Amino acid sequence: MKKIDKIFDKIYKIDQNTNVCPIEIALARYTDIFNKWDFDPFERREVNPELEDFLERCSDEIPFRYPIEFHFTIPEGMRNRQKEEKSRDGFKNHFTFKIYLIKKKLNLNNRRTLYCFLVGFFLLAGGITWQIASQNLLPSILRESLNIGGWVFVWKAVEAFSFGNTELYRSYRTYKRLRNAPIIFHEVEES
Repeated sequence: MKKIDKIFDKIYKIDQNTNVCPIEIALARYTDIFNKWDFDPFERREVNPELEDFLERCSDEIPFRYPIEFHFTIPEGMRNRQKEEKSRDGFKNHFTFKIYLIKKKLNLNNRRTLYCFLVGFFLLAGGITWQIASQNLLPSILRESLNIGGWVFVWKAVEAFSFGNTELYRSYRTYKRLRNAPIIFHEVEES
């Protein structure tokens, strides 16, 4: 076993039967799952930003080969099945909306990429056409400007497609993983 795997095994426990990695979260009440400033019904509430950050970090640390599961513990005597169902719905709705926003950003980036590519292509085509048609000094400066501008736009398209979407795709995968993870509530005795 690699040294990194040993460290991972000390931090996270993997269920040997199901290969699932549970993420355990202790709650004092069901409202701890959600943003304290959001008073919508549970099904429409925003997830607590600190909890969301914690879950994203856990998801990033746990390799995708391990499915994740959320284990929320609630103090003994406070379990409420109806609140649990509404909390699950709110949790999933929150990450569904996050996925929707990422898809919008990806679509915008892809449209910008296409725009940059087309502008770059037409500038390069104009520069090549000008080069074939003319050999004077002033037109050669203009031709070089078209070529440089064309390459800048083509590079911007390549950069946007290759590098700009990388973080969005990572977030998309993470939010999808968080949205689809089973949520299990447990009661725990207070010490």
